[in-house]
Amino acid sequence: MRTRGARAAAWLLAFLIAWTCPRSVADAFGEFTIRDELELARKFDLIIETRFPVIEDTRITGYVQSIVDRLVAAMPPQPFPIKVTVVKNGALNAFASAAGHITIFTGLITNLDGEDELASVIAHELAHVSERHIAKSIEQSQLTGAGSLLGILAAVLVGSQGGGEGASALALGTVAGAKAMQLKYTRENETDADQYGLGYLVDAGFGPGGMVGAFEKIRKLQWMSGGGDVPSYLSTHPGVDDRVGYMQERVARLPKTVRERRSDNAEYERVKMLVHAWYTDANSALALFSAPARSTCQDRLGRAIALSRLGRADEAGKGFSEAMACNPSDTLWKREYGRYAFEFGDLATSARLLQETVLRDPDDLYALFFYARAVAEQGNYASSVSAMERVAKAVPRDSEVLENLARYQAALGRGFDAHLNYAKAFAYKRQFKKYAFHLDKAESLAAGGKDLEKIVQVRNEVSEYREILGI
Repeated sequence: MRTRGARAAAWLLAFLIAWTCPRSVADAFGEFTIRDELELARKFDLIIETRFPVIEDTRITGYVQSIVDRLVAAMPPQPFPIKVTVVKNGALNAFASAAGHITIFTGLITNLDGEDELASVIAHELAHVSERHIAKSIEQSQLTGAGSLLGILAAVLVGSQGGGEGASALALGTVAGAKAMQLKYTRENETDADQYGLGYLVDAGFGPGGMVGAFEKIRKLQWMSGGGDVPSYLSTHPGVDDRVGYMQERVARLPKTVRERRSDNAEYERVKMLVHAWYTDANSALALFSAPARSTCQDRLGRAIALSRLGRADEAGKGFSEAMACNPSDTLWKREYGRYAFEFGDLATSARLLQETVLRDPDDLYALFFYARAVAEQGNYASSVSAMERVAKAVPRDSEVLENLARYQAALGRGFDAHLNYAKAFAYKRQFKKYAFHLDKAESLAAGGKDLEKIVQVRNEVSEYREILGI
């Protein structure tokens, strides 16, 4: 599977966060129902997918979701389930948008030192949501006369094409682009989010020192960069030193057993290794995992992955062998070795290791994806279609998944399904002439009303996708 898109315009994200309170938005823009908010969230997800490289590895996303779930359980009841998207971006950043949708940047995982710190950043964002800070800012700013949702989306498509990674990064809880929308968090908003966030953090069972640690990490990066692309989250409302100071004082007032609480970082370290190995520069990842002090089983796996990304097949093979010898029963190690074996031609080893992984962890989409490809290369198209259909259901707009699924369906003589999935694959690759060709082929092979309904559904989905893209 691939990562998708470029980068979203930060001011749109700021605006969309405002829609987390239907009542306040209705005051400013007219009636806006829960159904409207859900629809906005759905379109917002499409914006994210077309503008950011989205991480689809369930080993990473599932872990982040587990942290969010723990925090949400400690919060007041929310009107929407919290959905998490993880995107490839080096900024220390997370933000909440419409209908309880949360976006986490990989830079948080790679730059922080533990689960408590990651959870503290997410808790801060969730506190902004629970306290409806943006909605109050809208009311105070008296924003009126905004265009329709489609007009807003169209403006974003124009405005999101420039700027680098840092230029489009949202600060942790601070709304980038807020001046353009006349929206900003007040000093009181930030203090409230710090305090409520710390409460959620503690009530969810995380170590409260994580919030102070996260603040200090960002302060250090800010100092090292001289400001630069580092978000301004800790430099305003109030200043970073004041902020660290009062959080230290509040933590000091907690019971000793709470103050000394520390999360088990084993899973965090596994996820951090995966993010470094797969979603940072491959040469930088290799240097990191090859350092003399890095000799754990996870370091060996990270180094092998980095070598495979660089195409150094023989060295990668040796690295995977060493990693497997170090930790032979772990399904993550088997998955990664299986993926390497597939990409470098050892189909028997690949299919065996990936099958073992899928049987023990059916939700691992990457393992399922490469298993489907491995067994297809061995001629077992029935099993490959079954596995790839499960992947496509989870990531319905991934062109690589759809194209592979179409190929395997064609091999089984399922012409209608194959052309329909080829059509979708080319649409999401933005090759719309090929999309139209395959959709016409699918229509010519339609067997009845249900097939025609599927074609109409695809036309509508792709039409909306093109509308989001401005094509």
